[in-house]
Amino acid sequence: MAGLTSRERMIRSAVELISRNGVDATSFNDVIKHSSAPRGSIYHHFPGGKTQLMVEAVQAAGAVITRRISAASATGSPADIIDAVGDIWRRNLANSDFAIGCPIIAGGLARASEPEVAQAAAEVLAGWQTLVETALGEAGSPPDQARSMANLTIASIEGAVALCQTTRSIEPLERVMATLQDLSKITVAHRY
Repeated sequence: MAGLTSRERMIRSAVELISRNGVDATSFNDVIKHSSAPRGSIYHHFPGGKTQLMVEAVQAAGAVITRRISAASATGSPADIIDAVGDIWRRNLANSDFAIGCPIIAGGLARASEPEVAQAAAEVLAGWQTLVETALGEAGSPPDQARSMANLTIASIEGAVALCQTTRSIEPLERVMATLQDLSKITVAHRY
């Protein structure tokens, strides 16, 4: 994490830690140790405490996929969007030996203890769905089909990530991506 400020290192560390352990199991001490940030800096950068750090981590992680979806939708087909998102997960799962899951889902699952973090996660997921829905609409899919396909895309990829972690195989993600790419072509081709 050379070249990053201590604040940026803490956010990146929080993303990785909640991706591995969840929000509830990630403490300030864990983030400080992982990021090698000075102890006093965490309260300086995150006066809102753990909640602020976790919200910003979820938003930062979400922005990575948002940028990928936006870039793919600007230059390619809906199938390209699916491939762009899937490629991130292929690499993350393989590089972490299937230990890293989705920090956005981890944030959403913390609703009982960290409702603000869960709300940030819900907003990220809604943003992804809107981007995919818009891309499908621009490719010619009718609005109701675009909305349903966008929901299916996000839910399927997120579910596939969990299956990959559980089975320690990339195959569930590959199958889901292939199916979603085929469905996106059908959705766009069958305009009503």
